[in-house]
Amino acid sequence: MRMRKWLMGVCVAIVLCASIAVAPVRADIETADTVTKRASGKFGRGIVNITTGWGEMIYCPREITKDRGYLLGATWGPLKGVAMTVLRTVGGVLEVGLFFYPLPGNYDPYFTREFVFSEPCPTVPPK
Repeated sequence: MRMRKWLMGVCVAIVLCASIAVAPVRADIETADTVTKRASGKFGRGIVNITTGWGEMIYCPREITKDRGYLLGATWGPLKGVAMTVLRTVGGVLEVGLFFYPLPGNYDPYFTREFVFSEPCPTVPPK
């Protein structure tokens, strides 16, 4: 009789420990609602980057002038602006075309600045 009570207590303890250990794992499971929100956010981000990709031609020379001086801002800035315009527009096309696929990561943006005139993502340390 004592052995049966002891065994029952051990079983209850194991079930409680297992339920506590599984609880954090259940929090990481994505529902269809969160996946839909992230996918639609990726689609919208792609549309915005397609339509405002040309803003890199303004943003890059301005930032290079502010960081490195007028000479580099006037020479290297427009070249980088044209290259980033092409990259951001192509990235937007890829985001619109592949919005249903969690690429890269978990529907993360392709660039550290999510949009042309936004600040870098908080995960990227400032310069």
